[in-house]
Amino acid sequence: MVKLKTHIVYPKKDLILIIFLALFSCTFASEQNFIEGVNTKTYENNLLELPSFFNTPNSLVSGVASTDSIAYFRNLAVEYSNNNDVDNAMLNINKYVSATADLSIINDHLFSNIKNTEKYLGFKEKYLPKFNIMAVIYFYAGFLGIFIFIILNIKKGIDRLGTFLISLFVLFNSLFILHLSLYVINYQYYVPQALLMTTTFSFLYGPLLYFYFKRINYNYKFRLVDALHLVPSIILFVSILPYYMMSSIEKFNILFDGKNVLQSAAYTVIIVKILSLSIYAFLILNMYRKNKKAINKKNKDTFCWQRNLLSLHIVYTVAYIIYAAGITGIVNFQPLFHLQIVVMVSVVFYVAYIAYGQPEIFKGKKKLLDPLNFFKYKKSGLTPSLSLELKDNLLELLNEDKVFLNNDLNLESLSVKLDTTRHNTSQVINEHFNMSFSELMNKYRIEEATEILKKDEYNSLSIIQVAYEVGFNNKVSFNKYFKKQLSLTPTQYIKSLRA
Repeated sequence: MVKLKTHIVYPKKDLILIIFLALFSCTFASEQNFIEGVNTKTYENNLLELPSFFNTPNSLVSGVASTDSIAYFRNLAVEYSNNNDVDNAMLNINKYVSATADLSIINDHLFSNIKNTEKYLGFKEKYLPKFNIMAVIYFYAGFLGIFIFIILNIKKGIDRLGTFLISLFVLFNSLFILHLSLYVINYQYYVPQALLMTTTFSFLYGPLLYFYFKRINYNYKFRLVDALHLVPSIILFVSILPYYMMSSIEKFNILFDGKNVLQSAAYTVIIVKILSLSIYAFLILNMYRKNKKAINKKNKDTFCWQRNLLSLHIVYTVAYIIYAAGITGIVNFQPLFHLQIVVMVSVVFYVAYIAYGQPEIFKGKKKLLDPLNFFKYKKSGLTPSLSLELKDNLLELLNEDKVFLNNDLNLESLSVKLDTTRHNTSQVINEHFNMSFSELMNKYRIEEATEILKKDEYNSLSIIQVAYEVGFNNKVSFNKYFKKQLSLTPTQYIKSLRA
């Protein structure tokens, strides 16, 4: 182990993780050569045989496609349509579209004689855009995420590195949502330049969230060895770089061909992404569990924020596994396509809500409502005015009557003093003090104990006497809560007073 100034890191775990992911990523080289897989053989039985993508983009069967030959396909399609020859009309429509990437040829007026045929309607269904309410939500979430990325990085008084990590996490989610939205509205054929646009981000979601957690928990500073976490993404980027360099017509034909030339490599990406998401989820969960008590002690709002982020990441991991089962055909259920996008949209909306509704989370001044309490008290009949009234009455009982000095005090007896129900008392304490009943009572007891110790100049009182006097039933509990609240034992505190 290497001891740093602010925390302890375990480089061996990180190194094993990166080597593991890198080995899986390297299977691209052995499983499928991305470029060799896209050649003439791929189109062997296609309606129009296309040569290698690295030839002249407009090359056709035996040479360069001239304007005349392209027009010839279009005229033939119209002629066959006028003669009610559906098969030949569709054959030439396919040839024309494949050579030009021009889907505007799909025109009912142009092909009026065959517009009601099954093949023509199927062609329209497959290639024409279709808008729905889900697409609107997805596009809104995608652009909102980009906006939030900008807003978070221009805020003042924040941890720049930590905020950048979480904002980049949101940005990648947003770009992925926008990319998948193209497929939701069937618009991928009209912007073929977007082919594999967000694939490079596939293995970055886990590392970004992992290092964000390390940053906010340990004030972690990056080291050179941390670059190993980028190895899988770099390998993936290099593997698909030739695709990014293709022309629009070449990318269009990959989408239009329908023979899934990327399918084998896509399976590899899916498998490695599932492993990446799962492994980093485990590492973050492990970190969260180890620091749970420290986080909760330092600030319960930070604890709530981290728990919610971790929960969303775990839900997304499960959703992606289900989504992967859907697109690979393991499970044949179309709504599964939307599942992971819905979770990603939830992530974007949640961070957007925090950024605007409770921005203190990014400035170190944490004030976060716990959604679990929302569901816990959802059916409560406690009105806001009554809640405030009960809060004032409770403060009076604590500050003036000092009811906490009674070691037999419990939630039930306190509710009787407040003249309300046990449920209402619990809700008031949770909502206004962000504590449980016992935490609130012990907080006041320890504060009372410190006042007693300050006044006991001659050390005439023993620690156990003070413990009993402020409402504790035993010395062990007193010492435990005293140290939890002041980070000192009662003995150490007394020595600090007399120093």
